[in-house]
Amino acid sequence: MLIEDKLYQKIYTKLNKNIIEITNSKRTIVNEAVKDLVEGGGKKLRPFLMFLAASFGDDYDKDKLIQLGSGIELLHMASLVHDDIIDDADLRRGKESAQKKFGKKEAVFIGDFLLSKTFDIFFDYLDRDVLKKMNKHLRLLCEGEIEQSEKRYELQIGVRDYYRRIRHKTALLFALSSYLGGYVSGIRGKKLNILYKLGLEIGMAFQIQDDLLDFEGDENNTGKVLARDLKEGIVTLPVILLMGKNEYNDKYQIYNKNVLDESVVNDIITDVKESDVLKESREILLVFIKRVEKYMDRLPNNRAKKKLKKLIELQVDRKF
Repeated sequence: MLIEDKLYQKIYTKLNKNIIEITNSKRTIVNEAVKDLVEGGGKKLRPFLMFLAASFGDDYDKDKLIQLGSGIELLHMASLVHDDIIDDADLRRGKESAQKKFGKKEAVFIGDFLLSKTFDIFFDYLDRDVLKKMNKHLRLLCEGEIEQSEKRYELQIGVRDYYRRIRHKTALLFALSSYLGGYVSGIRGKKLNILYKLGLEIGMAFQIQDDLLDFEGDENNTGKVLARDLKEGIVTLPVILLMGKNEYNDKYQIYNKNVLDESVVNDIITDVKESDVLKESREILLVFIKRVEKYMDRLPNNRAKKKLKKLIELQVDRKF
């Protein structure tokens, strides 16, 4: 497990059990696909963040939070299943992806099934205003994925474009998680906004760390092929910073908006590792960590705040 913390481990176990129960289907492949995703060891960071945010409120209902946390995780799982179809990925969390194991058509329906279960939960526990906010975030998430797809193999994109993309496709779900935790525990106003922004910055940091691990990680730990994003034409922060340097921009200009063959991919990987862009990317990661800490400083001191600090420390050094 990512965090050696009793609360995290308890939440992790309960979420896995609940997800298996609420997704139980007459269709065997659905049950197999969910089991693969659960046993693949997803970190459950978003639901854990929801629990921690709820700890700052006066109405902490752990049973309700387990259900909402399951909904958040199912939403995330659905996005992973659909991502793997788009990327034609063979592996997900170290196991065969649903699209590889069952076929693309079946995987589409598996992802849609998980989404339907997500909305079952949210309709039961959330009011109309929050459902509208959640739906807006889902639209933005989809737009982030579309933007990523449109810019595949486009090496000359800006850092601001990258920030906008990862804010939509990753960070907003973290922000929604901390917002929901605060909201259902009775938090409103400025304090709820702080929790939302805290989640947003955590999500930004999480994605930047993921992009670093795409070049630095161990395939056995990450469950993903090294430089998988680049091989699929997804240009992440280290490559963007590399292309921002004149000598590399000139070298790779010819390949902009073209499929990258294996030799070009290998050249880029080598240049990323031999240049200072991984160090620069980590410095940017630390900027977002500082933003997280700024919002944490505005929260009252309690056990949840200590756990949040530990979560952020682990985020900087995680290997998967």
